[in-house]
Amino acid sequence: MEKGKLLQAYLFLAFTLFAFSSIEVLSKPLMGKVDPFFMTAFRFFVGGLILTLFVKEEVSIRDLLGISLVGMLNSMVSMTALQLSVKYSNASTAATLVASNPIFVSLFAALLLKERYKFRKYVGIALGFVGLLVFSLGKISGDSWLGIFFGLLAALTFGLYTVLMKRYTKRYTPLTVTAYSSLISSVLYFIVIFLLGKLSIPTLDTRGWMLMIYFGVIVTGIAYVTYFKAMQYVGATQSSRIFFLKPVVATLLAILLLGEVLSLRKLVGMVIILISLTL
Repeated sequence: MEKGKLLQAYLFLAFTLFAFSSIEVLSKPLMGKVDPFFMTAFRFFVGGLILTLFVKEEVSIRDLLGISLVGMLNSMVSMTALQLSVKYSNASTAATLVASNPIFVSLFAALLLKERYKFRKYVGIALGFVGLLVFSLGKISGDSWLGIFFGLLAALTFGLYTVLMKRYTKRYTPLTVTAYSSLISSVLYFIVIFLLGKLSIPTLDTRGWMLMIYFGVIVTGIAYVTYFKAMQYVGATQSSRIFFLKPVVATLLAILLLGEVLSLRKLVGMVIILISLTL
């Protein structure tokens, strides 16, 4: 590969890593002002609109329906659970827990797709659950069992979403699938919370709305474009490794911007999770 393209790929990945690592930290101060359900629906709607601008292939109506239904598992359940984890726990806790989703991806792929792995990957899955247990037991001021529950739920359901979406990513590009699943599921999300009488548009200052737009345009939109672009250059395996760094980057941001601290047990749990992800 040309050095220029390789450099471009890693710059894309660095941008994606920062964007994905920032959402828990930057959204934490808004949790007393913005309903987590509205925030999630809003960012997926805006992000979906951005992503559809880059879609270049047609999708059948039947597949569009399936993509949308599976997408609801991501936007309505997984990412809402993530936002609730941010609300009820420290931002670094939510970021680390959701970043453990590859453990659940491997587990669901083995159970549902009958994938078989080398022994070390099974060790990695088992080690991952040990790390999650140690990390959860290391909760400190700002954490809660409810927040930890939502963080684990976010990781588990995102893992299931990833595995269920594989049937569509074999037919279409990941960008196309992500774009339509984000946009359509967010529209359905708005309809659901409206019908339930839970649609609450927040009253925010300019900075608050700028952050909301950032979550939609950058985190849920452009960051996925740069991720998929990098994937074209260095492959899916290399690109996916940035998720292993998310707990580290998000925790550093939380320490710097929110003044969060780490307990020894929490730090040990994080290290065990990172080791499990490399396996």
